Amino acid sequence: MTDTAELNYAWAYAIFDGLVATGVQRVFISPGSRSTPLALAAARHPRLETRVILDERTAAFMALGAARLERAPVALVATSGTAVSEWMPAVTEADLSRVPLILLSADRPPELRQRGANQTIEQTGLFGNRVRFAMELPLAGGDLVQAACSHAAQACATAFWPLPGPVHLNIPFREPLTPEHFKAPGNIQAPTVYRPMAEPALPDLVQVTGMMSGRPGLIICGPECGRPHPADDIARLATATGAPVLADPLSNLRSGRHDRSHIIHRYDACLRLPSFKAQARPEWVLRFGAMPVSKSLNDFLDSLVDCAQILVDPDGRWADPLHSTSHLVQADPGRVASVIAERVKPCTGDHLESWKRREQHVADVMAGCSPREAAVIDALAKQLPQGSHLFTGNSLPVRQLDWFFQGRERPLRITCNRGASGIDGNVATLLGMAATGANTVIGLLGDLTLVHDIGSLAESRDLDAIILVLDNGGGAIFDHLPQSGLDEQERLFTTPRRIDLEAACRAFGLTYRQTSPEGFSEALAESLDGSGVRLLHIGIDRQLSRQEHQLLWNRLEGQAE
Repeated sequence: MTDTAELNYAWAYAIFDGLVATGVQRVFISPGSRSTPLALAAARHPRLETRVILDERTAAFMALGAARLERAPVALVATSGTAVSEWMPAVTEADLSRVPLILLSADRPPELRQRGANQTIEQTGLFGNRVRFAMELPLAGGDLVQAACSHAAQACATAFWPLPGPVHLNIPFREPLTPEHFKAPGNIQAPTVYRPMAEPALPDLVQVTGMMSGRPGLIICGPECGRPHPADDIARLATATGAPVLADPLSNLRSGRHDRSHIIHRYDACLRLPSFKAQARPEWVLRFGAMPVSKSLNDFLDSLVDCAQILVDPDGRWADPLHSTSHLVQADPGRVASVIAERVKPCTGDHLESWKRREQHVADVMAGCSPREAAVIDALAKQLPQGSHLFTGNSLPVRQLDWFFQGRERPLRITCNRGASGIDGNVATLLGMAATGANTVIGLLGDLTLVHDIGSLAESRDLDAIILVLDNGGGAIFDHLPQSGLDEQERLFTTPRRIDLEAACRAFGLTYRQTSPEGFSEALAESLDGSGVRLLHIGIDRQLSRQEHQLLWNRLEGQAE
C-alpha cells in the first residue's frame, strides 16, 4: 500500500482495532482537518459508536461523563494545535478520579514542527504527569500497521491498570488525508489483555485484624475512585466488627439493597457537637475510597492521635492529605473486607449504639429546623426512579447532599467531578452521561456552575436529561467560608451573574420551568414525565438560606444529648 491517504486511513483503523479489543466502544470526535484519518476510521468502524462535538473542552468532559457512568474507556479525537490543549481540565479530573480516557491527538509531521507551520504546537508531553501513558506514534507505514494496533492496545490496557486514568497517543499524519478508497488493514491481531486484581497479603491483614479486634472503630467510605465500593463485603465487615459505617454520598453506599443497618448518614451533623466528638473517638479507622466531602469528618480524623488509620486502595494512590494513614493496604477492597470479616472479633461496647442515638437526636433537630434545600434533597431521594444517575456539582450541592441525603433502598448512583472539585465542564459531564443512553440522568448544579459551562448546552440535541439549577444568586458557598466576613466578598468571591435562563433555554432548545423549593416536588414529578433536556430553575433566597443553615448548625453545636 503506497497511497499516503489510504495508508493513513489503514493506520488509524488499526489503532481503533487495538482500542476496541481492549474495551473502547465509544468515541467523541471534534471536527478538524489533520484528524481526518482518525475521524473516518472511527466513524466507519462497525464496533464503535461516535458522536461529534464542536468544542474540544466540552467533548472531553462529555467523554469523562460517559466513561464514569459506564465504567469503561472512552476515546477522544481532536485535530492538531490548541484543540488538544482544550482537553487539559477534563484530563486533570480523569487523572484524579481514576477514569480511563483515551486521548488521540492528530499532529503535523515532524518536518513541519518548530518551523512556523500553521496550527502546530508541541503536543508530545503536553499532559505531563496527568496521564498514565504517553507516546507519539511514528508516521504511518505499511510494515508497522500491526505495531499501531499493538501500541493502541497497550495504551488502553494502561488506562485500566495498575492505576486507572487517561492515556495519550499523539499521531502525526502527512498529507493527503482523505482517501479515495477505504480499506481496513488485514491480518491484524490485537493482543488479549488480562487484568489482575491484587490479592491481599494474609500476614499483613492478620496484623490489621489484630489492631481492630474487640476495639471500637469506624469504617469510612469516601467517594468512589474509578470502581464501585464492594457494598455487601463492607456490610459484612461492619457486622463482624460492630463498627458504624460513615458513608459519603459519593460512596453510593447510602442507597441500595445491601445491609445498611450500620450506615450513619448524618455524621457531619453528629460531629458538630464537641462532647460527642470526645465520646465517639475510635481506636481504629478503616478507610475505603477518596477523602470524604465533610469538613467536620476530616477535622475529626485529623484530631485522632494514637489511632490506627488504615487506608485500603487497590491502586496504591495515597488519598491522605491529612498525613494520618498508619497502614496502607494495596489490594482489592472486597477481598480485604472479606478476609478481615472472617477473622475479626466484634467490639463488645455500645460504640455503634451511641452513634445511632446521636444520629436520631440530629434527625429530631433537623425535623423542625432545616434549610429549604433539604426539601429538595429529600424530594430527589423519594422521587427519582430506581437506577437513576444523579450528577452533582461541587461547592454547595455536593455538601448539601452530604448533609441532607438520607439514602433509600432503591439503587441511586451519585457522581461528581470530585477529583479536582472544579465547576468547569459540569454541564458537559452530565450530557456525556446522557449520551450513553442511560435511564434518568439528572444534574444538580449551582447557578455559577451552569453559567461557567453554559456553552455545552449546544450539545444537548437528541439527549434526555434533567438539569436542576439551585439558583442562590452566585457562589453562596462563600457564605459558609471565612471569606464571608470580607468587604469584598460579593465582588471577588460570590460573583453573582444574572443570566436569563429561560432565554438561554430557548436559544439552546431546552424545556424550561421555574419553581421554588416548596414547589419542587411537583415540578420534579412533571419533569420526570418529560423528554429531551429539561432545565428546572429553583430559586433560592440566599440570605434566608444562610440564616436557616446557621440556625441549624447553632442548634446542633449547642444541644446536649
